[in-house]
Amino acid sequence: MEVEDYKRKITHTDYGKGETGLQQYAHLVDKVITKKPRPFTLDDLAGKKVLLQANLDYLIFNFPAKVAPHMGGGVALIVILIFLVHSSEEWTFIYFLFFSISCIAFVFFAVYLFTMPKKEQILNRKDGLITFTGFYWQPNVTMAFTNAIFSYSTGGEDATGSFMLQVIRPTKGYTFELFGAGGGDCYDDISFITWYMDKNRPLPPGDAFDEYRLQDFERRKAEGFPRPLYPSNIPTPEATIEQQKEREKIGGW
Repeated sequence: MEVEDYKRKITHTDYGKGETGLQQYAHLVDKVITKKPRPFTLDDLAGKKVLLQANLDYLIFNFPAKVAPHMGGGVALIVILIFLVHSSEEWTFIYFLFFSISCIAFVFFAVYLFTMPKKEQILNRKDGLITFTGFYWQPNVTMAFTNAIFSYSTGGEDATGSFMLQVIRPTKGYTFELFGAGGGDCYDDISFITWYMDKNRPLPPGDAFDEYRLQDFERRKAEGFPRPLYPSNIPTPEATIEQQKEREKIGGW
């Protein structure tokens, strides 16, 4: 089966002068396989809730680009309608201020909805690259996965929305983008992502990858089963006992 080329042009090599500070950031998530991730199945792909495509070279995530402008614009429109329904009330400065802010917000999200650049989240296992979205109208970022810095969200006071995996953008301001893989928390997600991006390991669990396992195994065998690129605290065996024995004999791990 021919695999479409999703390699994107590299836009950043590192985080510039601010990288030292980011490396000391308290909420960093290391690229380590600490958990066996949930298996991605063919049913998951059919539903396209998390992944649009999954193969031995690329993972294409279903990025809901229109959610933010729809939600933001929708809330602003509701507020505008509420103000208009109660327009008989005296228009105080605060009343007029909030109405104006709502109108500006509605126009902002409406314009953004129709002018936003294409938003992509791609894991390029073949070339070791990650692509993620820019902040609003900023173009997408593509950089080496090994140089990308991940963190977890802290959430609200009640911890809602906490421990979600984020990638830090290397653009001005170092904004954050959610980059989950449907695992439930940042450690599940980074385990899956790191496992997939370590092209010296077999593909992660799940029948979504089954048709590519033999091809991937033969490629690594031809290369002499080089040692993993990223650490793991759990076993990452081959698909069969026979393949595992070959890896241990040839690669020594």
